[in-house]
Amino acid sequence: MNRYRSFKTAMAAMITAGAIGFAVPTPGQAADQQNGKDDRAEYSKLSTAKISLSQAIDAAEKKFGGKAVNAALDNEQANAAFEVELMTGNGSQTVAVDGISGAATAAPDQHDNGGEDVE
Repeated sequence: MNRYRSFKTAMAAMITAGAIGFAVPTPGQAADQQNGKDDRAEYSKLSTAKISLSQAIDAAEKKFGGKAVNAALDNEQANAAFEVELMTGNGSQTVAVDGISGAATAAPDQHDNGGEDVE
């Protein structure tokens, strides 16, 4: 009987600890909650763009060749801009496309350094 009570108490403690762990937001969860605000800012920036994401991809492929393997709104720019990653016969290349004019330019080289641009 005492063994059963100890087991029951231990199970209750684990369940409680787990519930508390889910109730306290981790830094990642707090960042996700912040993303709602970031999403509004991104949408605001995107609404000023004169071209769509698919048009940005077309502009990058037309100017530099290759096929797009990834594309997104570039959050690091003050104005609407897209970043398109192309795969070519020579490897991958990142292209910046202005969201207003549609002009495609080679983006600065990026190495595996946490996503920071290297100049």
